[in-house]
Amino acid sequence: MPLSPLFNELEQNIANDLNVERLAEAGLLSRSQLYREFYNTTGHSVKEYVRKRRLSAALAMIRHTDMPLRKIAKECGFSGEQALCKSIKAAINQTPREYRAGSDEYYFPACEEDRAQIVTVSTETIPPTLCLRYYDSCLQGIENRALAWLFAARPGYNGRIFGRKGAQKGSKLCYELHIEAGQTDQPAFSGTFAKTTCPNIEEEIIAAWDSLYNSWLKTSMFIQADQPWFEEYVHTHGQVKRLQLYLPVQKRPGFHKIRLCQCKDMPFLTARKSGKSAEKAASKAVMDFLSAQYPRLGQSARQFYVSAQEDIYTCGIALQGALRLPAGSGLQMITQPAGEYAVLEGDCCGDSGAYESVLASWVGSMGLRTVDASFAVYETDGSFDKQKIRVKIYQKIEK
Repeated sequence: MPLSPLFNELEQNIANDLNVERLAEAGLLSRSQLYREFYNTTGHSVKEYVRKRRLSAALAMIRHTDMPLRKIAKECGFSGEQALCKSIKAAINQTPREYRAGSDEYYFPACEEDRAQIVTVSTETIPPTLCLRYYDSCLQGIENRALAWLFAARPGYNGRIFGRKGAQKGSKLCYELHIEAGQTDQPAFSGTFAKTTCPNIEEEIIAAWDSLYNSWLKTSMFIQADQPWFEEYVHTHGQVKRLQLYLPVQKRPGFHKIRLCQCKDMPFLTARKSGKSAEKAASKAVMDFLSAQYPRLGQSARQFYVSAQEDIYTCGIALQGALRLPAGSGLQMITQPAGEYAVLEGDCCGDSGAYESVLASWVGSMGLRTVDASFAVYETDGSFDKQKIRVKIYQKIEK
């Protein structure tokens, strides 16, 4: 069911005492449908979403106007100045005065469009299972070959099947199948999962994971939890019809943090590639060149540049200054010019595109004009531990 009318109604009346029945009518939903569809689309309850949108609007007024807190509270739907101050302290651990004097912007974007991929969030229990490991030298299609191997070994099996990538063994890749059986080696466990369904077509599965992980997760109220992810195969008589994807999640601790700051010239050594696997190819071209010509520079790299326009990727590393390139290297030195930038910092989970959308939304809400396209810089401490990699999205602001 399209929710665009509901979001429009909500944004137009964000400061008012929002009536659930009126919101449901705007979205052509019953009250119970509203709660369910709203949560599945945004990853938020209606109450939580409204609270964050109101607080985001109030923080923008505190930072960028001289309006008194009493009036800001009224404009943004708070019961009074005290309620506004209490909400700000709970959300960002600052007083309004401290926030106004600081440089960080805390922002929660409005949801303007329905998501193509329907996502539900619920507590699920994965039953006790027996783990069967299938090894193959080819990654493409390994899941379906593993399933064929299972059904050949256990004709007529009709229990639940969960799958996930396993640890590589030598040159052999592994795919694990977890099945319900009399003998089990994996105990049951429960957790909160974001789930979505897709047909058993490899391109559709990749697109569904991409939407769940790179789009929905980054703009929802959740982050990935430290639990295994799974694909459950819904099958009949040995034929898999569709998959249910399980991504473990936990509540996101806070808002997106954005900063307006003055940056110096930022030089990068880059390569540009297009087409399938363009990002990987561009990154490899830079690292191969450094490995052959400047090995110490490659080993000490801590900041990695990514800019994308459709299927064209420009990737590279940050440098302290220009580097002389031999003819025919296929690489380029580019410099992002000094000036004022809006910068959003986030975790490194997958594609940075969702963060770019959030930053673009904030820039638009502030009435700022931009120069050129945004770009991402991934930062690491050298360990390449995924938990320690951060990404910063830069958008140059026109004076």
